[in-house]
Amino acid sequence: MYQYAVEEANAAVKLDEAGRYRQAINKYQRAAEILIQFVKYNKNPMMIRKCQDQIEQYVTRAQALKAHLSGPRARRSSPAVSPSEPKGEGGEEGAVSSEEQELMDSISGTILTESPNVKWKDIAGLKDCKQAVREAIVLPIMKPQLFTGARKPWSGILLFGPPGCGKTLLAKAAATECKATFFSVSSADLLSKWLGESEKLISSLFKVARLKAPSLIFMDEIDSVTTTRGSGHEGGGERRVKTQLLQEIQGVKSTHDKPLLVLGATNRPWDIDIAMLSRFEKKVYVPLPDQPARAGIFKIHTAGVNSALKDEDFIELAVRSDGYSGRDISNVCREVIMIPVRELDMGGLLEDPDKEVIVRDINLKDFLKTIKKIKPMTTGSVLKRYQDWAEEFGEF
Repeated sequence: MYQYAVEEANAAVKLDEAGRYRQAINKYQRAAEILIQFVKYNKNPMMIRKCQDQIEQYVTRAQALKAHLSGPRARRSSPAVSPSEPKGEGGEEGAVSSEEQELMDSISGTILTESPNVKWKDIAGLKDCKQAVREAIVLPIMKPQLFTGARKPWSGILLFGPPGCGKTLLAKAAATECKATFFSVSSADLLSKWLGESEKLISSLFKVARLKAPSLIFMDEIDSVTTTRGSGHEGGGERRVKTQLLQEIQGVKSTHDKPLLVLGATNRPWDIDIAMLSRFEKKVYVPLPDQPARAGIFKIHTAGVNSALKDEDFIELAVRSDGYSGRDISNVCREVIMIPVRELDMGGLLEDPDKEVIVRDINLKDFLKTIKKIKPMTTGSVLKRYQDWAEEFGEF
């Protein structure tokens, strides 16, 4: 807890120095709250005094920043502007109210709002999945005039399949192509030990997403926060989080010109609560890569490295890596490209920092040797379970 408080305080100082005072206030307050809890369980008098001094410093600085923001000068100023949205020439574009700015600040330290730079070409294979995601996410945002009347876009999309098959990449590529505001959320982001904070955080997330529409909320590993209710393994806080999330997704207000879409990804779709599952109107199965896709993944993860591999070598590697996920192949490639460097190091050729060395090309033999050591993580029985679930609930 103490280390966590220190990290929050360091983040607050950086935000403070950068002039992002509202976000710094939240971080200072959070650091103080964590230290207050830490002191309750600590018996060391010196550590208690040290923590009390730090708490006083954080609270004092937070109050000073609040006074600065609420002073006469701040009240006379124009509406706040989000750091991620530059002010336009007329001072209107990108302008938000102080209440909206506070909402954005409340999620800034926990929720990652980014503009991903992933293209479709960065994802090998998955032709059917790309088309399904494009129809469900990209087209409604790029061509909203096509989705009127009975032809309405899906408000919730679920990507499911074995780990390491490109579910996150699909979400980022979709957000990149349609130029939507991308909110990347994990289960750790949504869960807090402070009473009521998780529900408030979820509510703020959806409010900000509506403000910055068109938006795409990507919830990775969604099964960890949406397991079946009443299973006996959930606390009161977890149940409230699920209820809040169900209400927000059910009540997503999206217009044709400002769409808001929720995209979930999971490796365990059978663990998701049935009520939550019904919120995801479209379910897309992301399978293990086929042979041409595996060859493409090998090429992607060896790009920029001196290589003696030919096209027929990549085909052979694709055949030998049957059952490997994209992440498994990535691990194989990372191990292989380190082999020439390891050989130089073990030969003592890297001890002199000024000595120039030549790194040999990687070859097919390196890959065949590595594939024997690194095995795929998805077994046949697990793969069959995905396929059975996809036939029952999902679509290919």
